[in-house]
Amino acid sequence: MNHAGRRLLTLPILFLATALITLGLPFWLLLAWLSGLLFSGSRAAPRVLLFLTAFLWCEVLGVLTSAWLWLRHGLRDSVASRQRFLAANFELQSWWADRLKRAAARLFRLRFHIEGAEELDGDGIILMPRHCSIGDTLIPIVFYCAAHDRRLRYVLKRELLLDPCLDIVGNRLPNYFIDRASQDTGREVEGIQALTADLPADHGILIYPEGTRFSTRKRQSLLQRLATKDPELKARAAAWDRLLPPRSAGPIGLLLANPGRDVVFCAHTGFEGSASFTTLFNGSWLDTEVRVRFWRIPFAEVPRSATALKAFLYDQWDRMNTEVTQLQDAAAASLRE
Repeated sequence: MNHAGRRLLTLPILFLATALITLGLPFWLLLAWLSGLLFSGSRAAPRVLLFLTAFLWCEVLGVLTSAWLWLRHGLRDSVASRQRFLAANFELQSWWADRLKRAAARLFRLRFHIEGAEELDGDGIILMPRHCSIGDTLIPIVFYCAAHDRRLRYVLKRELLLDPCLDIVGNRLPNYFIDRASQDTGREVEGIQALTADLPADHGILIYPEGTRFSTRKRQSLLQRLATKDPELKARAAAWDRLLPPRSAGPIGLLLANPGRDVVFCAHTGFEGSASFTTLFNGSWLDTEVRVRFWRIPFAEVPRSATALKAFLYDQWDRMNTEVTQLQDAAAASLRE
């Protein structure tokens, strides 16, 4: 489906859903409260409903602002106007993520503890975070882009184009929406590598090596497939009990095209148990301490060959699993105090 056809479907749904939720909010809150009383798995239902309302309004305001930015800058065919247009869309992206983070922190009483923030200083980086939840997608924008006045080019799954804001603003910015079902891996890698072209000093690139959100079920399924496809990786991945094995083609392709940027990895904990929006109802976010840790590998220490890069990536995944374990232990100890 092309952009126009998709937006003819998603935009009316967005505005209709926002109107229905907002106008009927007292009724929906009553139902959510009753659901929380009757079903133990829905104890956070009222908070989730309010967060959903905030999310929908962030989407609506984002879409309306994107239209205004197009009218103000997008119609002018000049280099200066194009630069202002891109800068404004980057700012809109940061605003959207920051408002969602604030809403989540207030509604679910989240507390954030950041380690290694100094690793994000300097020029743009290649950022490779762990991915376990819809919530952890806000970490790079809030704690890197906004906090350090930097911009990220994203490698995103194509399914996210069903989100109107990501569809509109994400396609204006230099991102790449990867087709995970494509049989043409080479084409997808080339699309990722194209993000390194003309990379300004304040721009970085983000890719999720796992390619999807972690869950125990996904991990077991992948380990079973690796038993026949790649026994060597399976043996190593068995130790990554908190991670999915990285999909090497995209990250390695990106690192092979790396124009000289350091690589930063991001471990975190606190968002587990909410791999999808519906699982938020179980209250897994309530009173959670979200712990985040960054570490940097200088460009000079990053290998240059595909074979060496695969070993490098797996070594970092060993460390990622260790870091996540340490963060989880620290969060548990803090909870006991």
